[in-house]
Amino acid sequence: MTDKKNVKEEATKETKKGLSTFIGKISGKGQLELEIDRLNSQISKLEIDLKNAKTQLEKKESLARQAVADRQEAEARLNQELVRTHTLSHELETIRDESQGKLELRGIESLSLSAVQAYLIKIRSFHSSADNLLTAYLPPGTHLADVLGSKILDMVEEETLTLLERLEPETGLVLFYDLHRMICEAIVPPVPVPSSSWQLGDMFETSFLQEILDKDYRMLVLVLHAGESFIGFAPDARVFDSEELVRSSVKEKHSKGGFSQRRFERLREEDIAHHMNKVFEALDKVLEENSPIDCIIMSGDPQLIKETQKRLPLNLEIIEKPSDIKVEKEGGEEILRTVLSSRRYLL
Repeated sequence: MTDKKNVKEEATKETKKGLSTFIGKISGKGQLELEIDRLNSQISKLEIDLKNAKTQLEKKESLARQAVADRQEAEARLNQELVRTHTLSHELETIRDESQGKLELRGIESLSLSAVQAYLIKIRSFHSSADNLLTAYLPPGTHLADVLGSKILDMVEEETLTLLERLEPETGLVLFYDLHRMICEAIVPPVPVPSSSWQLGDMFETSFLQEILDKDYRMLVLVLHAGESFIGFAPDARVFDSEELVRSSVKEKHSKGGFSQRRFERLREEDIAHHMNKVFEALDKVLEENSPIDCIIMSGDPQLIKETQKRLPLNLEIIEKPSDIKVEKEGGEEILRTVLSSRRYLL
């Protein structure tokens, strides 16, 4: 009985042990399956991420290829525009050079003091409903581009700018310019424009020019020619208070060559030097008797003007005027009228 009991107990233990092992195996399999499911899920997620990454990469590669193509196209177009711009610039310069050679002033007029007053009355009578009448005051050596801003300067035609650059007046100028080009002209006053200014309005600004013309100058006028020179002093820029004509015998120019011509020219130079000594003697006297003098207007032979300037006081304002004044044909009144005249340029 005892043996049977032991056998039964042993069988029961084995059964329990086998059942426990079986249950354990089932439990381990479940964990493995869960782990497998988790890994499969992670793999699926990674596959989705990889697919998305490939899609993004393909898009970026496509964009990069498109960007390279766009850049190449832009560079090609830029090169085409650069070539076109260079070609047009060259053509413009050619046209400009050709047109500058053909550009001419519409006219030049000399205006006496009374004539310029009548001119100012007329120019002041012009009015515009819009602010398109430009007045510019340019002192000697000043260009329009030095005074106007680029926005206003662009409104002035290229032809007008070119003609203004050619003038180079010794006393500066005043520009009266209608942006519609109905009026386009410049006035060169007899004395320097003291400062630069401009105005764009419904009428031309003439008051500054009127002040320049009305100002009284204690003025000395020198007209220098070999053999015949003129010295005149005007205390109010209206009439000569004193005038003197200096004459000397100076040989005419020799047209023959050789030793005879060289000797003749030497004698002529001596005659001119003698004449200028007489001029300097008279000039020193006038300067001493009429001090102070505001300015000296000089005209005549350029070489004689240059020599005379070396003898003048450094503090004097010198205005050199190109003119064809002939002393032997014109009296003091006509000489003063000529040097005090304004010049009108029709642009």
